[in-house]
Amino acid sequence: MLASALVSRASTLWLIAALLLVLLPVWKQVPAIIILLGCFSAGWRIAILLGRGHWLPLWLRFGLILIALGSVGLSFKPLISLESSVSILAAGYALKLLEMRSQRDALVVVYIGYFLVATAVLFSQTLLQAGYLMFCLLILIAAQQGLFRSSGSTPVTSSFKFAGALALQAVPLTILLFVLVPRMGPLWSVPLPDSSARTGLTDAMTPGDIARLSRSDELVFRARFSGDVPLANQRYWRAVVLDQFDGKTWKQSDQSFSEAGLPRTNWISQQPEKSGWWVNRESRYQYEVMMEPTGRPWLYTLGAAGAVTENSFFFRTMRLEADQPVDSRLLYSMDGVVPQPRSISMPDWLTELNTQIPDVGNDRSRQYALKVFNQSGQDPVKMAGQLLSFFRQNNFYYTLSPPLYDDISSVDQFLFEGQKGFCAHYAGAFVYLMRSAGVPARVIGGYQGGEFKEDGNLIQVRQFDAHAWAEIWVAGQGWLRFDPTAAVSPQRVESGLEAAIGGSETFLPDSPLSLYRYRELGILNKVRLAFEKAEYQWQRSVVNFKKDEQETFLRDLLGDKDFYWRQAVVLTFGVSLTLLILSLTLLYRRQRLSPLQKIYSRFLKKMARRGFVPEVGEAELSFARRISKWDDSIAEPVMAFCQTYIKAAYKESDIEIAELKRLLAGF
Repeated sequence: MLASALVSRASTLWLIAALLLVLLPVWKQVPAIIILLGCFSAGWRIAILLGRGHWLPLWLRFGLILIALGSVGLSFKPLISLESSVSILAAGYALKLLEMRSQRDALVVVYIGYFLVATAVLFSQTLLQAGYLMFCLLILIAAQQGLFRSSGSTPVTSSFKFAGALALQAVPLTILLFVLVPRMGPLWSVPLPDSSARTGLTDAMTPGDIARLSRSDELVFRARFSGDVPLANQRYWRAVVLDQFDGKTWKQSDQSFSEAGLPRTNWISQQPEKSGWWVNRESRYQYEVMMEPTGRPWLYTLGAAGAVTENSFFFRTMRLEADQPVDSRLLYSMDGVVPQPRSISMPDWLTELNTQIPDVGNDRSRQYALKVFNQSGQDPVKMAGQLLSFFRQNNFYYTLSPPLYDDISSVDQFLFEGQKGFCAHYAGAFVYLMRSAGVPARVIGGYQGGEFKEDGNLIQVRQFDAHAWAEIWVAGQGWLRFDPTAAVSPQRVESGLEAAIGGSETFLPDSPLSLYRYRELGILNKVRLAFEKAEYQWQRSVVNFKKDEQETFLRDLLGDKDFYWRQAVVLTFGVSLTLLILSLTLLYRRQRLSPLQKIYSRFLKKMARRGFVPEVGEAELSFARRISKWDDSIAEPVMAFCQTYIKAAYKESDIEIAELKRLLAGF
């Protein structure tokens, strides 16, 4: 019976391998103690198999359960979350192996493994992850199949071959269901993964924040253009607008229409407008953004945002923000002729917000700003040009490791003493100088550049492309962009971060194995580009195959008339036909001959050409005697062949096989 049948040695090894493999995709989401418990369970079962261990007593197993639950309780706040649920499932999966004795216990372990593989998809949907999880499923299927066969009857690898064949048979049905079954929202939900540990831009910036992002090659988003693609020095991807400064940190304004007693449309809008406090002008760039999860609401746009995407808001600062944090991969488009906004009004409260600086500190910078402002005829654009010349003509140096500057006089120390900094230093100092002269200015945080992939009209942006620049307000022209970093290091906006630092500093020092560090190596770079192209197609065509895209595709294929009836008919017919074909392939099993049987089959074919066919039930020696009686010329080799064949049937080895082949060649 299944309940009492013991688990074979081979099946236990399959289950141990499955445990270690299935825990790997979720190791970042579960407490380290649970991973250690999984390794302990696997090691202990191996010790039992080798005869060097014994079954753990009940009190010890109960203690391990308490340790697992305690680690979950201490690791997650709030306790009820997706990660905590997966951690409890992983703990049960690991500890169940320690008490697995019967086939029924083994099946429970396998089924928990299936659930754990499914939960791993909630945390990552990359192509590499999908391939690995498919491999985990094959191991689990092999382990399950191994429970119902005799370990001595067939090789251990036959279980894996069976799993592979089963997976291949499921592929046609999987594709059919993926394309034809209507998409629908989840019938239930769990709390989304905690995003507090994710890296990326925040709504506050100190000089070292963006420099830290430059040490990561993590993907931020991909943008696919349907027409013209901007040049490298025009790829300014806007995310946050930092307009408050406390002497050390630039922050995004939390001032809202309610706090200032303003109508909602003076600060935020859900619909693009033709008039009001901004006007739109046309842009030739049309693009689609596939954004990675950030746990934060802001969206990325090429330059100032002028259109509202689905479920987003348009702010007066010319940026987009989703109505909730982006906790899963998000696909949105700037369709049609993308409008570029031009702000046409600056109320007093907004002027005050964008000219605010601390009352104390950085006296030398204030004096210098007023001097330049007067020299430029109090023209904001001319003043900005003179400041860029100041950065360009002095000994300013672009570096990922700038010195530390005092909080109170950090701008003074940077401009007139250290003169070494990252983009945040240059943008922050530029805006501070403009504000000191009474010119509205702000820091823009986002990304600049990105790797262009010509074959897909695609730009791929990563964390090391993080950048900060400045905008100033000019009456009649609106907000104008200025990038003081480009004045100091033109290579940064023309060719990217790696070109800007040259050989003076290490590119991606925290990621020595990143393929981005070896882009000059042709083979490695081709492998990277091919994989990234496949990854994009996987994400775009499979993971992000949404309901509207599915319906558009099927309507083009089936037509609009009686669409849902046609969809149901095609789905029913397709599933039925697929199951029928799979059933026929399972019913038809071609007999596989052993090497010995193949040789004897060739012998029978040669005898048939001479007119000798074995009768029903006629044994090999009887057949040989009959041939010898009627054909003396082959009597001796035929008898020798059949006698050797009978010996080989009882003890098949390479020697007998070779001898039979030699005798057969003599006919």
